[in-house]
Amino acid sequence: MKDSQIIFKPYFMQNGRGPHLDDFVFTGDIWGDTFKSDITVNRNGIVVTDTGCVERFFITVRWNVEGYGYLQMPADNTGAFYTLSGSREQIFNLNFELAKTRIFRNRCRFDTFRKENWLPSRELQSFIDLAQAYLDDAQLKEKNPELCAELSQTALKYGLIASELLELEKARYDIKNRGKRSGFLFGCDGRGYFQMEKKLFLDRFSELFNYATITHYLKGDFVDFEPQEGNKQFRPRDELLDQLLDKGINVEGRPLFWTHTWVTPDWLKQKKYPEILRYLEKHIRTVVGHYGDRICVWEVVNELHDWANELHLNHDQTIELTRFACEVARDTNPNIKLLINNCCPFGEYIQKGKWHELPAKYPQRSPFQFTRQLIDAGVDFDAIGVQVYFTRKPIADYLQVIERYKELGKDVQLAEVGAPSKGISQEFLDPDEDYSQLPYEWHRHWDEELQADWLEQVFTYAYSKPFIKAANWYDLIDGYSFLKNGGLLRSSKGERKAAVDRLLKLKTDWGILNNTL
Repeated sequence: MKDSQIIFKPYFMQNGRGPHLDDFVFTGDIWGDTFKSDITVNRNGIVVTDTGCVERFFITVRWNVEGYGYLQMPADNTGAFYTLSGSREQIFNLNFELAKTRIFRNRCRFDTFRKENWLPSRELQSFIDLAQAYLDDAQLKEKNPELCAELSQTALKYGLIASELLELEKARYDIKNRGKRSGFLFGCDGRGYFQMEKKLFLDRFSELFNYATITHYLKGDFVDFEPQEGNKQFRPRDELLDQLLDKGINVEGRPLFWTHTWVTPDWLKQKKYPEILRYLEKHIRTVVGHYGDRICVWEVVNELHDWANELHLNHDQTIELTRFACEVARDTNPNIKLLINNCCPFGEYIQKGKWHELPAKYPQRSPFQFTRQLIDAGVDFDAIGVQVYFTRKPIADYLQVIERYKELGKDVQLAEVGAPSKGISQEFLDPDEDYSQLPYEWHRHWDEELQADWLEQVFTYAYSKPFIKAANWYDLIDGYSFLKNGGLLRSSKGERKAAVDRLLKLKTDWGILNNTL
């Protein structure tokens, strides 16, 4: 409906210099999947003019809530969503809409948890009550938009704090009631073996983890696995695998197919689709066959949901290729588990229309939509990988996105979990920024204890959910980690960060000793 528009008007009640509202905003449908729309930020606020064939939608904006963080958060009209209406202009108070949505979602979670005989702590109940009281006051002042926005901003702050405590307290309650889990995998990437003294690596790794991943990136790895076609580098990986197995650590190999620009060599880019399939069959039979049962899980494809697509595959080809790769892997070794790994759980890349940095040639799917398509097509795999890097969203929102996968009936691994321990979150390629001049992202600017808080909350949630079988931290050592300052060790000298102590304490509290399964 291009003649109508909805405006979400922000009222800047923050005390700091900002920024308080980011220019990037996006829309999602009633199922929670992002879709591309005409949504922009201008001097009037956030303006939605066209949502294509999607009638009811919500928006996600990055908004600064002092006292909690500068994070992307949804407004969904308390579950009723928004609809463009004829030629009529609709104007909403952004602050009020964000607060209503957060408190409504908290109430839904609270009611669900209460059915399982859980009770909130006095602290949590106080935040819930404060959020509701300020929202009630804001509702009474809707005709005074600035006062309504001021009250809503406070309601939103307390609502966000409550949402975080709500998930953490319920997870702890479930762990206490269910007791120690058998077979849960605490994991991390194993490349640190080549980045520090090897005995020190094995000591540090084995005190924390019973699960390791060994990467097989064709290029861009600690040792490129196949820099020239057919020239596979098994020797260093065999050495690492032997050492990990000797420590009783289970090992996953990854990935059999990943076509991000960072890891795709020119010789593979030059292949046409039938040639890609022929190469892939030979590659999988060689690699999976080489390791046999020594590697118990293989990540078959990584980020193929219209994100990492350097080979420009269309939707049908991504499904067909994934099916083919799983069939070949299963035929090569029926004993292994097969995992499909997805990144960007919120699918915001869809609004950008990008395969990472490349303009997307085809309409894009969310990770959840891609995974459902695989299952509907009968693709034979065992587990779904969900990446949980901190990407500027409330932690409760991550956890509820993960929970969607439960309905698909597959095991879930939190395949890559990460957060920085300094400043603001940056990838290893990002230029350094003076974070002291920017709003903090979550509670305060990142430090080692805050990184430990992120690890504790994500790992506690994972351990509390029977459908989640593993949680893997990425990566081990600063200077080599995907997120700058995202390692658990400060350097290759092996100095432990606070997150190491936190994970050890969690495992002790849960009765897990010496990485036993």
